[in-house]
Amino acid sequence: MNPLHPPGYVKQYFQKGFTLIELLVALSISAVIAVLSYQSIDSVVRVQSSFFEHNDRMTAIQRTVWWLEQDVVQMVPRSIQDELGGRLPAFQYREDLGLELTRLAEFPTPFANAGLMRVGYYLDGDKLYRKVWPTVDRAADSEPVKLFLLDSVSRFSVRMLNQQNHWVESWPSTVDSNTRLPNLVEVVIELKDKGTLTKLIKGVDSVSFAPIAEIKRGSQL
Repeated sequence: MNPLHPPGYVKQYFQKGFTLIELLVALSISAVIAVLSYQSIDSVVRVQSSFFEHNDRMTAIQRTVWWLEQDVVQMVPRSIQDELGGRLPAFQYREDLGLELTRLAEFPTPFANAGLMRVGYYLDGDKLYRKVWPTVDRAADSEPVKLFLLDSVSRFSVRMLNQQNHWVESWPSTVDSNTRLPNLVEVVIELKDKGTLTKLIKGVDSVSFAPIAEIKRGSQL
């Protein structure tokens, strides 16, 4: 026996450490705590990410509805000249071509011409776009500026209430002139993730705009 170590030294020394079982238990507890912590953090990140995605989506939807409402309520009975020199209606809609109309432009913009703008909406695949032409009356090289609005759109449709208080699904009809405007416009946007959104927008009385339309037409041609 080593005289430097009193009896029972070895036993007391090993009693101050951890047994293998104690180490395994401690490691298991640490692993469980780590997994629970990871799951908690991951859950918070997922919730935060989902919130931001939902917020961005709702902002895009609200912006689209705002643009549609602003364009429709400011429409005017001003037909336009197309690229070939013909006339296009002030307001026109066909499901395969989309919506297109002439509207007032209260503030100067790069696309406003004599206080008027030509805008349109169309569905390309599942993406909805707004387009604005650089001039009201088009030249041979006129190309609209396209603004992406929404994706995951399964349907974009419009129907109009005519002067006989009948709903029609295309405009103008054979009995309508190029300057005739609908009394009401109903826009339906069906989204793959948010269901169907329907917006009813009041039209305008084209008779009250007739003098303005003639003045604008005279300044353009």
